[in-house]
Amino acid sequence: MKKIILSVAMIAAVAAIAIGATTAYFSDTETSTGNTFSAGTIDIAIDGQNPWTENYQIGDLKPGETGYINFDIRNVGQNPVNVSKNVGSFVESTGTVSEPECTEQSGYWTNPNGGCNWNWDSQNHTDLNNVQTQIIYDLSVKVYAAGNENTPIWWQSIYTDAEGKTLFMVYPYNTTYVALGMIPVGGHMKVTQSYHFKSTAGNEYQGDKLSFDITIKGEQMPQGDNGITTVALENKTGASNWDIIQGDNIEGTLSYKAQGPKFDYNFTGKVKTTGNYTLLYVGSTNDYPATGSVVLGTNAFTAGTPGFLSGQVVTNSITNGKIWLIPSSSYNNSVMTSWPEADILFETGLINYVQN
Repeated sequence: MKKIILSVAMIAAVAAIAIGATTAYFSDTETSTGNTFSAGTIDIAIDGQNPWTENYQIGDLKPGETGYINFDIRNVGQNPVNVSKNVGSFVESTGTVSEPECTEQSGYWTNPNGGCNWNWDSQNHTDLNNVQTQIIYDLSVKVYAAGNENTPIWWQSIYTDAEGKTLFMVYPYNTTYVALGMIPVGGHMKVTQSYHFKSTAGNEYQGDKLSFDITIKGEQMPQGDNGITTVALENKTGASNWDIIQGDNIEGTLSYKAQGPKFDYNFTGKVKTTGNYTLLYVGSTNDYPATGSVVLGTNAFTAGTPGFLSGQVVTNSITNGKIWLIPSSSYNNSVMTSWPEADILFETGLINYVQN
């Protein structure tokens, strides 16, 4: 009897499974078709050339004189691009040997046909070839938005003659790149460089020749994990050229996500004067602070000590604009009530954020 009952139970269980397998329920299925993923482009052209094939010759430069190499970088890609510059692969050569150069370096100038005898007294004198230590370097940039070829939206001087930085000091290695800033989509950057031969350069440099490469690198803005990009803030002076004050340890770094539902940022920096400071997005026009300026955060900073700010701000108005760290007392209701330039940290490149 127990076996019969067990068999009936098993049959009932199997029947229940069969019935469950054929039972219909209300349902709905939706399918999105034709979805694509496309990689964007990062591309720059220089003086209309892509690739860049131009070379530059600065000839017959004498102490106290200045040669210029200027060019225009255009963003022909689909995304904002950070650009940086290297001058490297220095190759020094004697070039044309003259009697003053020879005797200045203890060589013996032979007559009547000329020529320098460097070993005339068995001391094996040598010709000095290091012109890159005698060239003072000047570098400045101006950025223009797409469709506006006449009025720059941003500019700065990175090095000036007054700073006395030589080519060798600025570019000691082939891997040394100097950040020039960000170029918006369709915009362009005018780069001005001057090469000033020191007035104190002596006869040992007569006829010497220096050849070098100029490399421009364009990179997408997010350069770290999770789409995080950075921009340096520096103390700058002089609205006409915004010269970066370098080496004073008054500076900062803003890290932010270039895309996201909120402007997610972290800032660390050192200020000149103790007080409360406000991190401010000041807009994207030349009338600063402009309509659309955004207060990102406020905190107390101590002079010479690293200070910090971080947060997430809901905004969709940060486009091709500037970030400043300003004394909080100098700003009220979208208006700068005072202009303590020495206590402001200015951006060294435009920033761009896309809300999604």
